[in-house]
Amino acid sequence: MRIKVYQVNGELDRHRTKFRDYDSVLKEAGRVDPSVYKTVFDGDVDCKNLEEVFNLLNTNHPSAYQGHSLSVSDVVKVCDSQEGNTEPGFYFCDTIGYRSLAEFDDAKSEPLHGKKMVIVEPHKPAYEALVEDSLESLQRAVKGYIEITYPFDDNAMVIGNEEAKLIGMEGNRRVNGSVYAGPLLIAADDGEGGTADLTDEQVERYKQMFSIPEDISPEEVEADTGFFIAGWSY
Repeated sequence: MRIKVYQVNGELDRHRTKFRDYDSVLKEAGRVDPSVYKTVFDGDVDCKNLEEVFNLLNTNHPSAYQGHSLSVSDVVKVCDSQEGNTEPGFYFCDTIGYRSLAEFDDAKSEPLHGKKMVIVEPHKPAYEALVEDSLESLQRAVKGYIEITYPFDDNAMVIGNEEAKLIGMEGNRRVNGSVYAGPLLIAADDGEGGTADLTDEQVERYKQMFSIPEDISPEEVEADTGFFIAGWSY
């Protein structure tokens, strides 16, 4: 199912509604005000209902997720649920379960920020996403310390987990004879120690390049040690 997730921006939360239950929010603010929320995720998740969404966003955040674990006062928008049993719409995460919101104008919420990247995860086709250009966000996306490699013929770089093979992360893709494990981000190098947006052409190139997941055994992952590590500064 495709979802968006919104969380209260504490700097705008004049009524102190963050982490408050639905009834308390109505009492303090009169409504669930979209203007104090920021977008922290927009993408597909392998879930069939909101309960599965809650479990996923508390145990295994998607690589493009920019928020804290799903909690009370957060709002989930179900955009498309073709295989699930939840109607499209906005849902307030309450103390127990969710409350359907008849009105929540997400155009008033802070949009998702970040650099345009392609995310490549084990067993999934590559997809486009916005990822914040900060060390913390990049580490969160790859679930650990980052390492940078340059296996392509342009300014695109692969950001991965430097300990992926050592800690037993699943094999992901084979690139130029090397095996990559764990989640990967493909971003453009800005030439100054940070990331830049991929061009539209690069997005399509790398989505196509990694559109088909690969089956890579743990033994092949363990046997491969051929990474070239480049410097990275912040």
